[in-house]
Amino acid sequence: MGAKSTIWMNNVNSILNLEKIKLTDCMEWETLPPFEQLPFLKSLKLDGMLRVKWLENKFNEKMTNVMPFLLLELLYIIELYIIELEASEDWFEEEVVAEDGCLFPRLIEWVLSYCLELKEFPSLPSKLKRLGIYEI
Repeated sequence: MGAKSTIWMNNVNSILNLEKIKLTDCMEWETLPPFEQLPFLKSLKLDGMLRVKWLENKFNEKMTNVMPFLLLELLYIIELYIIELEASEDWFEEEVVAEDGCLFPRLIEWVLSYCLELKEFPSLPSKLKRLGIYEI
């Protein structure tokens, strides 16, 4: 219930090999740890994080040539107060965006639910097999 994530979550080197992350009811957090820097992340489930207003990029100088969320296959975003979820120039330099401009190039399952303030929706990945959109 703290205002932000723990220090070890923000140190990508300590969690570099994670493939699955599930965060539930972190109601006071406003931003997320730099999960886009995890090269093996395949599943990200975020639920009940009502103060998170955007998926924020925190790339450092060394990461500029690495495409974020390269292996992400499952993405669940439930009850987040998301205003923007868009691949923009702020997120990536042009050369690291997928060819089709998609934010999550390997995503096969995406569920968005109760993100009542979602303003923009990124391009859908070509590999997507399941899309669930509820109460948006």
